[in-house]
Amino acid sequence: MEVPGRRNIPRPRWSTLPWTEATSLLILAVAVAIPLARMFGTGATSMEEANALVVGAGILEGRLPHADVEYLYAPGTAWTVASAFWLLGTSVTVERVVGLAYRLAFLWGVHRLCRHWGRGTATCATLASWVVIVPFGLVAYPWIAGLGLLIAGTALVLEGDDGRRTSVGAGLCGLAAFHQVVLIPAVLVVLVPAFLAADPERRARLGTGAVAGLSPFLLHLVLVGPQAMFEGMVVDPVFRLRAGRRLPLPPDPSDSGDFFARLDDLVRGPENLPGLDRPAQIAALFWLLMIGTLVLVVVARRWLGSGRTRMGVLAALSVALLPMALQRPSPNHLKFVGTFTVAIAVVALAVPVGRRLGSRARVLAPPMALVVVLGGLITVAPHHIGRFSAQAFTDRPFDGATTTVVHDGRTLPLGRATADMASEVDTVVSMADALTRPGDRVFVGPTDLSRTNYGDTFLYFLLPDLVPASRHLEMNPGLANRHGGGLAASLASADLLILTDRFDGWAEPNNSTKPGDPTPGAVVDERFCDVGGTRTWRLLTPCR
Repeated sequence: MEVPGRRNIPRPRWSTLPWTEATSLLILAVAVAIPLARMFGTGATSMEEANALVVGAGILEGRLPHADVEYLYAPGTAWTVASAFWLLGTSVTVERVVGLAYRLAFLWGVHRLCRHWGRGTATCATLASWVVIVPFGLVAYPWIAGLGLLIAGTALVLEGDDGRRTSVGAGLCGLAAFHQVVLIPAVLVVLVPAFLAADPERRARLGTGAVAGLSPFLLHLVLVGPQAMFEGMVVDPVFRLRAGRRLPLPPDPSDSGDFFARLDDLVRGPENLPGLDRPAQIAALFWLLMIGTLVLVVVARRWLGSGRTRMGVLAALSVALLPMALQRPSPNHLKFVGTFTVAIAVVALAVPVGRRLGSRARVLAPPMALVVVLGGLITVAPHHIGRFSAQAFTDRPFDGATTTVVHDGRTLPLGRATADMASEVDTVVSMADALTRPGDRVFVGPTDLSRTNYGDTFLYFLLPDLVPASRHLEMNPGLANRHGGGLAASLASADLLILTDRFDGWAEPNNSTKPGDPTPGAVVDERFCDVGGTRTWRLLTPCR
């Protein structure tokens, strides 16, 4: 049984440590390196990644998240990306280096947590996590940022046998909350039991580290004010946005629900892979995550041998992460949570199987567990797990279909977009230059401003000389189109509008289909005139 505050990792003899550790790390390094070039070259036009770029760059220009621009997360990722831009320059590559750092912290933490049961088990558990998370590319998602810091911090807290390691681990857990508020229950799952079981000296170390990790909240509070901070992190995402983003719980096996999953279903046509249809795969993944987490809790309670306390903490963490999946059971959210759960599932399977195999064949248990866990996921969801992960490891990183747009010193990869789209984007930003002067105000959004479900935020990134006219850099239902939300006044002060109808077909089983405040649309109709554009985007300026 583990003793809190003591290092419980078995210490192999020095003669065997180097090659086993080197082999484990080499396998993981190769697995990370194979898709890395492709991950740097994928398109950066999603609203989520564009928001990370624009908010991070805006901080350097004095526009603070929550105060000056809408930001639905704790501000840690925004400040980290801004710091990286300040040091290395503003670019998609730098933002993705930050995203890579978060992922490496997560993988390091998983490996460190599972190393207690052998390096083979740790390697296979980490590989399982990487296979699930790799299709997301290198976007600096706040969730992945917070998860990476949390898991790395948990590893140090559980294994810390000196004050420095304990303090750093608690600090990383505090920083996880600064990146993603929804992780606070998971942080408490780690720190509270460790604090209660510790001696006074270790308690002081844990408390000091946690306070240090949470202290950036105080700095942000001073900069933006308590009201703006509370509304941005709590009121907007939990109360105003939720009705327009929630999906049926449990998922409907006959309807994908998530707009982009529906669009993928439409574009790809009928499923040509064996097994369940794509909507049913989402429902199956949901139930697999719920049941798998419950099984991990039962396994942890009945765990035999070493590491019982550690397994209990890991199972409790799996439970504490579930709200992320429950609030919106889309394919992405399910995989966000599942990327940690699959690692613990590999451990839960490999350790008891290894005991049964005997000393000589025990080395085969972790690979067998990895095959069973990933094989089960691929069997249940051949499209959402199998196809996307396989493409991430096998697609060529840069080929003739990979396109980029360069404008005003900013380079934006469009990925495998059509040549027509690249030409359209280039036309739009060139026209915007011709119609404005540096410092003018620009707004990017949908043609129908009563339904603000998604937006082309990346256009702000390509127009660095212009100032966003609205605090709504993202288009979110219940926020940008909220009655009395201030969008109409922002539009009235704009010098240029870039509007599109390509998200007019947005349809999800929630309030996103209901129209909101009609006043912004009336301001556009009364004050702005269409001055040209492309098939996808129209540019409007104040009428003479």
